[in-house]
Amino acid sequence: MASPCVQRCEAKGDLCLGCGRTLSEIGRWSTMTEAEQLAIMATLTTRGLASPSPVVAVMPAPDDQPQSTHVCPGCGEPAYCAVSAGKGISECWCSQLPALPMSDAPACWCEACLSKAILAETPV
Repeated sequence: MASPCVQRCEAKGDLCLGCGRTLSEIGRWSTMTEAEQLAIMATLTTRGLASPSPVVAVMPAPDDQPQSTHVCPGCGEPAYCAVSAGKGISECWCSQLPALPMSDAPACWCEACLSKAILAETPV
């Protein structure tokens, strides 16, 4: 998988302000599995950076989607699902991530909760 590096490397604390990864994630990137990389990439859009890398932007542009389609059953925060918004699964941000078995949750998890679940399922 391509690195989300955008060649604007500037660390603030443990976070690169360019790509949004932690310094540890940057250091381990080339040895991570693709599932681990995808799980981290899914969290980058929720880390509060002004302009995430284009590699990370798997969700449609904000003008093309509502802010939220439901509440994440994992954390209770607003979440977006393209399928719930009447679009195809290929348009949803989660289509880029490894599949997990479906749970009895009433709705899809948000990016952060799904990413944590993927990392928990990935053998280290």
